[in-house]
Parts: sequence; structure tokens; C-alpha cells
Amino acid sequence: MSAMKSLITRINAVLILISLCLLFVLGIFWNMREKAIVQSDNNIELASELIAHGLNHDAATLLQQAVELEPQSERTLNTRKILADLYMNQIGDYEKALTELIFLKSRFNLRTQDIEDKIKNCMNRLGRVYDVQRKILLENGRNPLKSDVSSATVIKFGNESGLTIEQLEQHLAQRGLPLKSPPKDALNRMVQQLAGEMLFKRAAVRSGISKRSTFIEKIKQMEESMILQSYLEEEVLKDVKVDEQALQLYLQQHREEFDSPMRVVFSEYAFASETSAKEWLSNQNSASAPEILRDHANSTVTELPKLLQSVKWSADFPKDPLGPVETSGKWLVYLIHEFIPERKVPPELAKKQAQLRLLEEKQGSKISEAISELSRKEEFKILEDVIEKHFYPPSEKASGTPDTK
Repeated sequence: MSAMKSLITRINAVLILISLCLLFVLGIFWNMREKAIVQSDNNIELASELIAHGLNHDAATLLQQAVELEPQSERTLNTRKILADLYMNQIGDYEKALTELIFLKSRFNLRTQDIEDKIKNCMNRLGRVYDVQRKILLENGRNPLKSDVSSATVIKFGNESGLTIEQLEQHLAQRGLPLKSPPKDALNRMVQQLAGEMLFKRAAVRSGISKRSTFIEKIKQMEESMILQSYLEEEVLKDVKVDEQALQLYLQQHREEFDSPMRVVFSEYAFASETSAKEWLSNQNSASAPEILRDHANSTVTELPKLLQSVKWSADFPKDPLGPVETSGKWLVYLIHEFIPERKVPPELAKKQAQLRLLEEKQGSKISEAISELSRKEEFKILEDVIEKHFYPPSEKASGTPDTK
């Protein structure tokens, strides 16, 4: 019985010793973990400061150390994301960025579209174009191993058909080239151009440019513009037309804009003597004022005075005064202001131009009416006092501020 008690006592002592050892080991482990967490937090805090100062490589080193201190911890999830973005967008080390992204995807099961797009971007930058294209095909529900290249394919990318004979014929027709025996140089240039465009488009898709905020904002702006244009065309301006009677009336009222002879705009001054005329030409400010016979007269060549009829008129008309010349006891001086060339618009073109102008006028009027109608229907008001206050602030005296002078 005493032997049994002694054995039990020894076993208890051993168990107590083992427990104490376990507690000691757990204490050491817990202490090491606490130190690792503190060191990791310090590294992350310092890395943030370094990134703020543009020291990206040093920041990446500290973040990598922080991750290594807690490699499997959920706490490092955000740190690894930051580290991947730092490698990819700031440092340009796409291989290390790809390593972090794949770890996030596999270890933490992060299979979001954002992670997938970043992985494709890294592979694209590393030259792994086929892998990126394969992922894109899979995302679109297509088997990258299944070929759709046929005998009608003109350009192919691996197993993908990029351009067919039928599509090439459409491009030829759009450019007015014959479908049978087109000029070889023109055909080769077209194929090369289409190939270049397709390569650029595929590269743009791989780079994820369609998901960038700047691209999305441009698309939104284009959509807004297209919505407005479509609404105006289909709702506001759909019934706006120019009838033949209005068109003929406009052509008659604006005949000179489409069919008019060459004209000259000039002024004619008269002086009592040649001396006074020359005085005025040498110093117009101090000389006595001349008699103004014509002021900015607008005349055809046949209506001009004889002296001006002898001038060979062109766009380079005389800029200096002409004269003095004696006529009927007076000395005359001419000043040319403008030369208006002959206008001779072909009838069909004149009719088209007139139609466009009338259409613009009618459309402008219709748009103004529509704006007025919409303003009445909605609680619409332009706050002119806000505009006035912002762009034309009152002066200090006007606002009641006392003058310190």
C-alpha cells in the first residue's frame, strides 16, 4: 500500500513538473508573440511615415519584416495588401507583388475581382500575356484550349480568331476599295493597321484600363452627353424642319451673302490746297480737319471714284492714303478701310448653307422654348445673389468696414 502511495506521489510530482514546464514554454511563447506584435506594429507605423516621404523601398522592407513576424496571422491581411500595392504601383517589382497577391488569394481565400485584376496586371507586366488572356477567356465563359480559328481567319491570337475574311471585306468596302483584286499595297496597309489596333485593344484589356476610375469617369461624361444629345434629337427637335418657302425667303433676304460683287470700303477727304492735304497726311492730329465727302462708303468697283477704279484690287489692298489728287478745284485724299472679295456661291451650296442656318435658328428657338417649359414644371431657380456674392464680393466700405486711414 505504501509502495502504491509512493508511486502516485512520484507521478503527481512528474505531472506537476510537466505542467510547470508547459506553463514556462507557453509564457516564453506568449512573450515572444507579444514582442512580435509590438515589433510588427512599430514596423507598420514607421513604414507609413516612410511612404509619406516617398521612401518606398525602405517602407517595403519594413512591411516585409512585419509580415514575416506574423506570416499566417489575419492581422497581416491588410499589410500584405498594402505591400502588394506598393510593389506594383510604386516600386514596379511585379514579381514580388504577384507573390503577395497569390498568397492572399490562396491563404486567405481572397478571390475578389480586385485581386484577380491585380494578378492579371502583374502577369501582363511580367510578359505572361498568354496566362492573362487565358484568364480573360475563362472569365468570359470560354475554353482557352478550344480553338475558333477557321479557314476564313485572317488574323489569329493563339487559339482565338481575331479577324475574318468577311470582316476584312467590310473594311475594304468602307474605304471604297474593290473586294476583288484590291491594290496590294492598300490591302497590306489595311491589314497591318487593323492588326496594330487589335494588339493595342487586347493590351488595353489586359492592363485593366476599363476599370480605372479615370476611364469610368470619362465614360460617364460621354454617357451624359449622349443622353442629352439623344433626348434633344428624339424628343425636342424631332419635328423641327425647314420648308421650301422659308428657305427661298431667306435666300432672297440674304442674297449678298451668297452672290455679291467685289466691294471696297473707303473714305474721301477734300482739301482747299495741295499744301493742306500734304500737311494732313504728314500729321493728321495737328493739321486742320478736312472736309469729309464720304465716310466708310461701301461701293462696288464701278461705283468707285476714277482714281480708285485704276487700282488693281486684291487681298493686299493699299493700306496708306492715296492722293492728294486735284478734281474740280479740290484736292482729294482717299483712305481704304476694307476690301471685300466677290462672293459667288453655287446655287445648290447656297441653298444647303441657307438650310443649315435656318435649321440652327429654328432649333435654337425650339430649345429655348423647351427650357422655359421645363423651368415652369420644375422648382427651378438661379440663385443670382449667391453668384453675385461669390464672384463680385462687396468692397470694405460698401460692407460697412470703417476706413482706417
